[in-house]
Amino acid sequence: MKLVKKQNSKKFILQKKCNPDVFVNNENSEYAKIQLFTKIQMIRYGYYRRSDLKKDKIKKIICNFNPFLKNINSSDPLIVSLKGLMKLFIGEIIEISKQIMYEKKDNVQWLDNAIQPKHIHESIYRQFFKLF
Repeated sequence: MKLVKKQNSKKFILQKKCNPDVFVNNENSEYAKIQLFTKIQMIRYGYYRRSDLKKDKIKKIICNFNPFLKNINSSDPLIVSLKGLMKLFIGEIIEISKQIMYEKKDNVQWLDNAIQPKHIHESIYRQFFKLF
């Protein structure tokens, strides 16, 4: 593997040594996936990109589980990584909850209506048992 600098960009992309002619570009594949979103999914994706979990709140949650981490700095990599994982988990739960609303046909216009607590409970249940 070697680092390759993309032209007119500050980003570096790893490229396999075995075939230097092939340029691996992950941005195009992500862009292609986003193009397949419906209008409602694009709106939710926009909210997801703009959402932010506060570092102090995450630090408080960590301290509740492990009191020895009381003196941890808010910019610690542990807090930053947990912030990203929480954001992914919440986004996944929302998508599964919308699928559950569609499967159960709870609302006539399930795309526009809010998620109810029963949908969130079932989506967490599905996510938990998908692990085992």
